[in-house]
Amino acid sequence: MTDSRAGIRRRSAATAGAAALLVVLGGMAASGCAASPRADEPPQRAKLTFTHELATSYLRNYTESERAEMGDPSELFSVGLAASRVSPGTGQVSARNIKVTVDTTATKSVTFNNMHREQGCKGVRGLITCTPKNLKAGDSVNLLLFDTVVRRDVEDGPAGPIEITVTSDNAPTIHRTIQLVAGAPQFAARQGEGLTDVAPGSEVKVRPAFGISGRSGLDDDLSVVVDVKGQATLRREFSNCRYDTADAPKTAVCTFPRPLPAGAAYETDRPFTAAIDGTGRQGAITYTVYPAPNTPSSVQLPDSAPRGTGAPLGFRPVDGSLFATFGPEFAYGVVPFLTTRARDLQVNGFALKGQVGQTNDVSVKDLDGYYEDGVFLTLPEGVSLAWHPTGEGHEELYCDYVDEKSRKVLCPAPLIDPPTLRFRIDKRVEGARGTVSVQPDPEHPDPDLTNNTAPITVEYVD
Repeated sequence: MTDSRAGIRRRSAATAGAAALLVVLGGMAASGCAASPRADEPPQRAKLTFTHELATSYLRNYTESERAEMGDPSELFSVGLAASRVSPGTGQVSARNIKVTVDTTATKSVTFNNMHREQGCKGVRGLITCTPKNLKAGDSVNLLLFDTVVRRDVEDGPAGPIEITVTSDNAPTIHRTIQLVAGAPQFAARQGEGLTDVAPGSEVKVRPAFGISGRSGLDDDLSVVVDVKGQATLRREFSNCRYDTADAPKTAVCTFPRPLPAGAAYETDRPFTAAIDGTGRQGAITYTVYPAPNTPSSVQLPDSAPRGTGAPLGFRPVDGSLFATFGPEFAYGVVPFLTTRARDLQVNGFALKGQVGQTNDVSVKDLDGYYEDGVFLTLPEGVSLAWHPTGEGHEELYCDYVDEKSRKVLCPAPLIDPPTLRFRIDKRVEGARGTVSVQPDPEHPDPDLTNNTAPITVEYVD
């Protein structure tokens, strides 16, 4: 299960995010010996967006012994950008004269140093300016700009805001404010065991469990996002949770207005209940814990979303010594299940979302629940596979063409991680539909062939 989480963020050296800026060049017409813009063609424009709505950046507060052991500990600060085409057109386009300005004058207790020259970064009196290279449409880059470190003998707590402004010759200016905090809580979560031989039509109950394994606590509110994958839906129960639909929801976003002290671990005081379809075969209940300000917009639900009908959900303390530790941004747990109808191969329809000209990744296993063999896709008209690594020598597994002319694709059986469908929306085709299907195993008869194929639709983002 994945959840895409990149963007403006402070990261360790082993972390990377994604970024892109896009520009479209105006048409040129010959005039004598020189080319000049045509007066009847407006200049093509780009739209820049940050790839993650990070509102709070937690910086590790090193002890003196850690400083002595590590020499000069610091953490990378990066800005991730995405680009989309604003004006119509075809052909290769590039963003020109990109400039990233970071205003650190309102911060305290934090030092900014080691400006990255490959991004053209310079710092003068708290203003850091960077001039990265031009970028082609559809490209992405994580701009590693400089290093940050909390100063000695600083107590955990707010360290002030930084202001980030990104400009380009042919895109509107974008801006973001990030609050820095000295002290990085290390989120941890309990990892549930898979359930087998679950009866179709029954219920599965899961209590999300999480805590802080580091020495820095969390003073912000907490968000817990619960998702049901596969052939099951959630009960709409808790009044402090928003649900994606009033009937048979698949997602709940719950807010808890309380801090998490360092070393504490909790589970919800009541379980979430997943109702399995009467013909359900497989699925999973996942939960992800975020500092509330940093909950990604892709998983947020609006204030108008339906609420649960019962009492609010709370916490109760548990032993978190065996929880898996993730980091300061989130923790994640999953409980997969298989029912007694495991021989009934079935797939779920899904939507490919994005802007025209944009490349996106989708984890096919997320969409389809759990399966042992490969699945076959017919891509909707106007959608194609984007470039991806092929052959041996890379860790990720990608879906690939079996017949490019007819847009037929095979997503191979997962090894350790599920296969990724990397697709590009080439043009807008209203009503375009494809299919996802799975072939029955001749050695184990499939009791219901009607659910072996499902539709693929396209959701265009302006």
